[in-house]
Amino acid sequence: MWTQNLVKVYLFLVIFLAGEVLQNLVLLPIKFPSSRYGLIYMWSTPVLWLLAYLVVLELYRLIFEDYPGIASAGRKAVTVLMVLAVAGSFLYAIPDLKKTGGPFPILSVYYILERSMVLALLVFLVLVQLFLVRYRLRLSPNRIAYAIGYAVYFGITVAQDVIFTSLGVSVVATVGLWTNIIGGLVLLTGAFVLSSKGEVKIALEANDSSSERVRLNQELSDINRLLARAARGGH
Repeated sequence: MWTQNLVKVYLFLVIFLAGEVLQNLVLLPIKFPSSRYGLIYMWSTPVLWLLAYLVVLELYRLIFEDYPGIASAGRKAVTVLMVLAVAGSFLYAIPDLKKTGGPFPILSVYYILERSMVLALLVFLVLVQLFLVRYRLRLSPNRIAYAIGYAVYFGITVAQDVIFTSLGVSVVATVGLWTNIIGGLVLLTGAFVLSSKGEVKIALEANDSSSERVRLNQELSDINRLLARAARGGH
């Protein structure tokens, strides 16, 4: 992505990729369970949560750059849902903290928090996919790959956290290894797929009739105008 001059365009994606790789490299040689592993994980994971949230905001901005009203409303909705997901999962997890077995019961709370946050972001990414299919937006191949690849990655992460919270941290070493490998391959494949040539916008369906295309464009413009007006307080 650096050689393709895409870092500025996908800045938070690059930072998130670097953070994921760095965390995995640091944790790889450390024995699990151990105090060192738990401390590194607990301090680094919230940073990755924040970066994941910023990546979704970046994705909204890029996909809906021609429709700022929709982009702004989507980013605000993501933020509200993230706050609710964190608060709700925290209240759900804390009462069970003392009941959780194992040397690091706090990790179970982390997995519950991560599952809720990632699931919230995944819901919005799925809605983006449905929106793209419905309105056949003209997007670059890079942004299509970005949207699909990141949704797949979040789906893998949700599945991992469901397993962790269901079976306990005893399966982290085995399950975590394979999900990290699969998730890492998805992220790195997406990073290598992105190219400077892939920034050229294309239509998702080239055989749209002109009347259908006009109707969809009008709907998008109306939605964008309505949301932009709502953001300004109706003025």
